[in-house]
Amino acid sequence: MCIDRPEHWLNRRQLLAGLTSGAALAGTSGCVATNAASGRDSFTGFRSIEDDIAEGRQNHPKILQSFGGAYDDPRLAGYVTKIGLGLAKQTEYQQYPYRFTILNTQIVNAFALPGGYVYITRGLLALASSEAELAGVLSHELAHVTARHGAERRTAQQVAQLGLLLGAVGLRAAGLPSDLMQIGQTAALAAIKGYSREHEFEADTLGIRYMSRAGYNADAMASFLGSLREHSKVEAQILGLPPGQVDEFNIMSTHPRTVERVRQAQQAASQGGGTGRLAADAYLNKIDGMMFGDDPKQGVVRGRKFIHPELRFEFEAPPGFRLRNSPSQVQGRHSPGVGMAFDMGQSKGARTATAYLRDVWAARARLRNVESLIIDGSDAATGWVEGRGKSGAANIRLLAIRRNSGKFYRFMYVSPTEQADRWAKPFRASGQSFRHISAATAAGVLAKRLLVVTARPDDSIAGLARTLPYGRLNEDWFRILNDLAPRQTIKAKQRLKVVAE
Repeated sequence: MCIDRPEHWLNRRQLLAGLTSGAALAGTSGCVATNAASGRDSFTGFRSIEDDIAEGRQNHPKILQSFGGAYDDPRLAGYVTKIGLGLAKQTEYQQYPYRFTILNTQIVNAFALPGGYVYITRGLLALASSEAELAGVLSHELAHVTARHGAERRTAQQVAQLGLLLGAVGLRAAGLPSDLMQIGQTAALAAIKGYSREHEFEADTLGIRYMSRAGYNADAMASFLGSLREHSKVEAQILGLPPGQVDEFNIMSTHPRTVERVRQAQQAASQGGGTGRLAADAYLNKIDGMMFGDDPKQGVVRGRKFIHPELRFEFEAPPGFRLRNSPSQVQGRHSPGVGMAFDMGQSKGARTATAYLRDVWAARARLRNVESLIIDGSDAATGWVEGRGKSGAANIRLLAIRRNSGKFYRFMYVSPTEQADRWAKPFRASGQSFRHISAATAAGVLAKRLLVVTARPDDSIAGLARTLPYGRLNEDWFRILNDLAPRQTIKAKQRLKVVAE
């Protein structure tokens, strides 16, 4: 968690719901041009290639801020860039200043901005097992750029906004706040917003074309998609989500594809599979030693505990909670309607925690039972408000703890109203577990590393998986990490990815 980043309390799908409300106006007159990559006419308004490049350049810093910055490993970054530029040479648009960035986050995703800015996360690199799989991901994102899907989507959004201004359609008619459209235009959210089935199929078709031209085995695109789907299922279990439901930032949410559709795209691209290079050993050599999971600079999750060694504090979630760190906040989930979030907010002149709670953070809410506290020697205050969640009426407990004169640490605990009494003590205990840690303790919080090892005859999956941070799902995660089927065993001298501190 990069704790000084802006918070995003709304669900991603809620934020983006308004972007399609004016789709009926997509036929409005504008610039329709034949795309050199796809060969079809595309509606991009009056946006030029230069506009695409300018948009990418403007929003690149915002993407870095929203996703933990670029991963600081020049050797690995150079490797990804070399592969990316080799694929970019196979595209129909050479005027884009293609740029490839590894984002320093454990989130598994990849996406692109208009103008040739392509991003792949550290989390996705950990799952891939060959250079061909990486090439499949990068070529798919390059295809979104060359087919100008971003420009088409942006034009549709602008038309929708025009419709809103003209009163043709309205967010209020859907029960959404009138300022939702503006919120949904942030660079990070727009970049990872899921494309349509048609755009995804087209990106697969073009991507297979590019990776095949570059000499890679096109089968790797479909095989890696299978790994990503299995990962999504395990992640859903880790986060306490229903089977098959994925996190809003997961690649299977932002790129809704199936292996069957990739196979169809392969046929449409007239590129046969089974030939071309995989370069598995070369890839494993490059990712050997890469950071795995949370970066200590952004705080780390260790079971129910969250530790931020740079800011030197820690706290525990209530029993049964599963924590997930992100650049904007730490989120915790227990069961439907029961969750928590932790981040930090600007004091905006509030001198006490009570004043901050009443006049800043919950200024527009009916705050009840405000109580002044001292937590680990710091000024704090708590209170609760009534709200509504997906499960109905909710009790929302707020807790603010002063960090310094300009900022407050913030906890938000949510439970269904009928369960408020049950969760009162666990929520209070969690908030009061917040404490500062010593420099020595902070120095002992180390990043986990992905290591590539050669299996010995006496190695077992259970033994090699024990260092993963996923508890009872360690072995499932290990199998996905190493492309092992549910009942498949490891072989002596097989190269495997393991995790260590």
